[in-house]
Amino acid sequence: MEEATKLEQGKEQEVHEGNLSFDFAALYRTIVLNWYWFVLSLIIFGGLGAIYLRYATPMYQSTAKLLIKDDNSNNRRGQSLQNMTNLGIISNSAGIDNEMEILTSHSIAEDAIRDLKLYVNYATQGRVKDVILYRNQPLNVDVDQAHLDRLNAPINLTITKDSLTYNVSGTYFVPTDENSSEGPFSINRKITSLPATIATRAGIITISSNNGHTLQKAQILKVSIVSPRMASNKYASELQVAQTAKSTSIAQLQLRDEVPQRSLDYLKQLSIVYNRQANEDKNTVALRTEKFINARLEKINAELGKTEGQLQSYKQQNGIVELKMNAGNSVANQNSSELKLAEVETQIELFNTIAKEVESSSRNLSQVIPSNVGLDDQSSTSLINKYNELVLERNRLLRSASESSPVVEPLTIQIRELNGNIRRAIAAARQNLQIQRDAVLTQVNKFNAQVAETPQQERMLTQIDRQQEVKSGLYLMLLQKREENSISLAATADKGKLIDDPQLVGKISPDSTMIMLIALLIGLAIPVVVILLLQFFRYKIEGHDDVARLTKLPIIADVAIASNTAKGKADIVVHENQNNQMEEIFRSLRTNLQFMLKEGQKVVLFTSSTSGEGKTFIAANLSVSFGLLGKKVILIGLDIRRPRLAELFDINDHKHGITNLLVKDAPTAEELQEQILPSGVNKNLDLLMAGPIPPNPAELIARKSLDVIINLLKDKYDYIMIDTAPVGLVTDTLQISRVADASIYMCRADYTPKSSFNLVNALANENKLPNMAVVLNGIDMSKRKYSYYYGYGGYSKYGRYGKAGYGHGNYGNYGNYSNSHYGNKNDHSVKR
Repeated sequence: MEEATKLEQGKEQEVHEGNLSFDFAALYRTIVLNWYWFVLSLIIFGGLGAIYLRYATPMYQSTAKLLIKDDNSNNRRGQSLQNMTNLGIISNSAGIDNEMEILTSHSIAEDAIRDLKLYVNYATQGRVKDVILYRNQPLNVDVDQAHLDRLNAPINLTITKDSLTYNVSGTYFVPTDENSSEGPFSINRKITSLPATIATRAGIITISSNNGHTLQKAQILKVSIVSPRMASNKYASELQVAQTAKSTSIAQLQLRDEVPQRSLDYLKQLSIVYNRQANEDKNTVALRTEKFINARLEKINAELGKTEGQLQSYKQQNGIVELKMNAGNSVANQNSSELKLAEVETQIELFNTIAKEVESSSRNLSQVIPSNVGLDDQSSTSLINKYNELVLERNRLLRSASESSPVVEPLTIQIRELNGNIRRAIAAARQNLQIQRDAVLTQVNKFNAQVAETPQQERMLTQIDRQQEVKSGLYLMLLQKREENSISLAATADKGKLIDDPQLVGKISPDSTMIMLIALLIGLAIPVVVILLLQFFRYKIEGHDDVARLTKLPIIADVAIASNTAKGKADIVVHENQNNQMEEIFRSLRTNLQFMLKEGQKVVLFTSSTSGEGKTFIAANLSVSFGLLGKKVILIGLDIRRPRLAELFDINDHKHGITNLLVKDAPTAEELQEQILPSGVNKNLDLLMAGPIPPNPAELIARKSLDVIINLLKDKYDYIMIDTAPVGLVTDTLQISRVADASIYMCRADYTPKSSFNLVNALANENKLPNMAVVLNGIDMSKRKYSYYYGYGGYSKYGRYGKAGYGHGNYGNYGNYSNSHYGNKNDHSVKR
């Protein structure tokens, strides 16, 4: 994983003058180097997506179109309500929007759930998830209706079967009020025969067999019972009602459910319940009128029987068989006026009864007033019919809205005003009838005086017969009205009509294509995010591109780690008459350095941010490479705090060295020659090692004697290589820089912190080191990321050196600098 997380960003992904360029080659290399992580991630997340699709509960959608009839809506626009002659035939529609709200109400959902018993859910236990059963469950379970509505927590049952015994276990809660309950209580019963009942504190549970299905021995049936009110939350929320077009009154119903057949049954039953409730609303007035007429018929029938009994008794008492009436015009007028008086009194009595109903309805605005009971006053009858229509409309709206709703409040105000108008109309009509009665009564008294001479028997029989005729007429009229009202009840039409049976649209979730696409995208994104995060928190340089982004200094060589077979004495990897990888690397470094040096410039300084970055190794091998050109080269060990040259070249001599000359004010050429030793590696390479470690290295290097020594060496040598201390740890190198013509700053792949380049850039900007260039050391070609980028192909071949970027002058951004601790013991040729 280490190689997979350390990525090459690409040489061209840089920020130059505010323009961002994306390196597609780096992206391609990232994918190629880490292809197995992408494949593994795709397999894992693709498998997770497939597992989710395998075990996720699918959701299906069903749809139905319901035609909502509203024949009177157009006639009511811009017109007043018309009087109706048929009792109970009034429209309950307040527009398609109101009807759609009613269809989504919880009350209609509860009725549909009760009819289909959807408040009981069945499932069998599967290997991974439960399987929902609908209609094909082996048993039917129910709770008595009295306790069912009070449930506020589910009753959960598990039913298994032995040879002949059903084992019922589960838990339930006992409701204490509408929102709280106590429990849980457990159920553990064994049932030997069906149907069976289980008495619990939450209700009586009934278990019966579902015809055609049986519970297997290994099958586990899970049952959950909730109240219809709780079950209505699911169906009311999943049901969507929309108008198919603005110009139609067709509502499209859509329902999502886990079971396709259950959604089809619910939509069909919803239309049935909708029509049932609508018909109940429309027949409310007719039913109340029927109740009023039946009560009046009972009373009038009793009065008529009493009158007939009086007639029979009077005739029996007086022995009357046939009575010849010889009354004249006065008697006829008397009969006519008395008949008219009876009619007026009948109307007054009807008005008195209706007035009581109106007074009762003023206290209960949801109560309708009996209509069309024989009142002659058409104005009062019209107002009563209009009042009943508004009451019914308000009652229907209260099912889905509160009394304070802006839809209900205007109706409430209008009903109150209309109730007052009815009372005033009845009072006015009754006052007129009383005036008529007084006038008729005057005439009756006049005619009574005229027939005073009529025999007592004739007069009594006439009075009894008149009462009998009045009661009979009223009785026949009420019988006729009752038949008319019954006809209107039987002729009530459905409010809504299903255009077609509900249709199954199909599975809508989960979307297999989308789920798999998301899973694959996540499978691709996760490795990218992890790699980017690891790359973001990487704090060490890894290759040429990292260095190019962190500094503008030229990178004159990328040095690979040498194999043990390529190393010779003193870890020298540059050999005469060989053309392997390391020889070519140092030849390229040598050539680039020659281009940096101007005519007469000979002194090259090697430094780094911290120890262990390969200064001495690069300086030694570069010196040998120059020696192979026939140039006289001397390698000076000016890291006098931690001298390394003697150890590197296997020279057991710590007495000779430059410190013996620095202590002198003006060292001579002879004294200098005494301190110089042959390298033993190449005849053109000499060594001027550090010598004894002084107590004051910084002050010693600052002496003028260093300038004298370098000037003496320039006369004898073609190139002077100086191995110095890390500039990030001590200031010795900055003192030495005064005698140098060029500075080679060493960094090491997978070792040098990126923050070190803050110091590198600061030294370059402030010109504290002359003619600076960077050498990247320690590239491990055994790692795939480096071998792919550089394309060496192996240690025995140098392959395509042009791709390694020797002599590149790429520039990059500065990094952040943090101090290292001088004294690292890894300051040797990059060994791993």
